[in-house]
Amino acid sequence: MNPSKLTILREETKRKTIHICGVTIPVLYFFLPKHLVVLGFVFSFFVIFVLEWLRFRGVISLPFLRQSEKEKKKIGAYVFFVIGAFISILIFEKSIAIASILILAIGDSASALAGAVKSEDNSEMYEKRIKPPEVMLVMFAVSFIIGYLVLHSLPVAAFGAIGAVIADGVPLRVYGVTIDDNLTIPLFSGIFMMCFWWAFSGF
Repeated sequence: MNPSKLTILREETKRKTIHICGVTIPVLYFFLPKHLVVLGFVFSFFVIFVLEWLRFRGVISLPFLRQSEKEKKKIGAYVFFVIGAFISILIFEKSIAIASILILAIGDSASALAGAVKSEDNSEMYEKRIKPPEVMLVMFAVSFIIGYLVLHSLPVAAFGAIGAVIADGVPLRVYGVTIDDNLTIPLFSGIFMMCFWWAFSGF
């Protein structure tokens, strides 16, 4: 592996280590009642607002965010992660919400690392375009395994993995603005799983 790829992989691994810490959300949700988890999100949103306000004013720098000038002017990806997890908990059945958030935390990390191995430089890696088939395959496989371990249903896991691959691999643009995949991955995977559940009356 050439030095450029090693640098990209090292930086992405550092960022995704923080990303994977998001598994604490579904773990807490597994053990705690929904109202306590929602209350925790309310506090988290307050902390996030303060962090982003300080970051945009140049008072602080968050090491787990990309440090390019373009990225510094955008809302941090971790904000969309928390919003996506929060919406998932609000609208999905508990086991589906847990699976969707785990897919976001672990599946997206695996996809990003696969992309880092394949990429030749930072611009190629971070460009908002359709991801290579190999990266999509990694996302599908990891998401499918997570879905099956949580929900114990092959077809539901497959549908959730398909939703995750679409959200992760194909940029969603609304009025020319690309929606962060930290928001769309749990929602797409959860919606696909819920649709299968409704269509076939349970797991």
